[in-house]
Amino acid sequence: MSAKILVADDDTEIVELLKYTFESEGYSVITASDGEEALSLVSEEHPDIVVLDVNMPKLTGFEVCEKIREDGATCLIPIMMLTSFSKVKDRITGIKLGADDYIEKPFEPFEIVARVEGLLKRTKESLSANPLTGLPGNVTIEAEIRKRLEEGNSFSVIYMDIDHFKAYNDKCGFEKGDNVIRLAATIIRAAAAAVGNRNDFIGNIGGDDFIIVTTSDKIQDFVNIIIKYFDDMIPLQYDEVTRLAGYMMGWNRQGQEVKFSLMSVSLGVANVEKGRYNHYSQVVEQAKDMLKKAKLKTGSSYEIG
Repeated sequence: MSAKILVADDDTEIVELLKYTFESEGYSVITASDGEEALSLVSEEHPDIVVLDVNMPKLTGFEVCEKIREDGATCLIPIMMLTSFSKVKDRITGIKLGADDYIEKPFEPFEIVARVEGLLKRTKESLSANPLTGLPGNVTIEAEIRKRLEEGNSFSVIYMDIDHFKAYNDKCGFEKGDNVIRLAATIIRAAAAAVGNRNDFIGNIGGDDFIIVTTSDKIQDFVNIIIKYFDDMIPLQYDEVTRLAGYMMGWNRQGQEVKFSLMSVSLGVANVEKGRYNHYSQVVEQAKDMLKKAKLKTGSSYEIG
């Protein structure tokens, strides 16, 4: 489904030019000739992006931008502002009110297309990012693995999960649990910086589940350094008594109080050779199957398949 663009400008020639340009690129376009109409269409149509002239009748582009950002139903829609103003203070005003990008008149139509494409892509990635770790979420993870499958090159996917995290989170509270998830993200980033490739990918599926996409020659170093960093740092998340005891008391899923070992990390690895998998879900399922095998072992461990 093509993205829907709202073009708002009181100059009919500019509106028609942009409508033609965007529709030629496969976008769906709706138009407005003043600020009030633009604001009404934003609420009714919920476009994927708004291209908004600054100097319009009834409501200025600045006022429309501000009202879009104030409404919880529309506040995340990306806004590109068109302006004949070249003063720095006008740009600053728009940015303060929530504009995502600016382009000055006169402009090259296909430059706007490129800027809109980039803004839509950044917004999609931002909305799919995990708010706790800042890492790409499910939408971007799936797109990355699909892209690599289509390219036909060999690669590897690591599915990482923290053992006994729920018991820790239940006992110590969500704030400390969030700190552990952030720490895990930091550990993965550090491992990637130490032993990974420049184009390796790290994502956060949600909670304490992470995905790493790399090459098979890096797997052994990757899993070993993650385990080392994790086992060195995770005991510090417990109080001294628990750390020395090597376990904490908590409740299992049946409501029984039992001993839980200190948190460890399990990693399942799917090696993707050309032609072995046809679909993203097959790759992830293989990595999850390997993760289940790793979890049968004691302490931090991994399984490759």
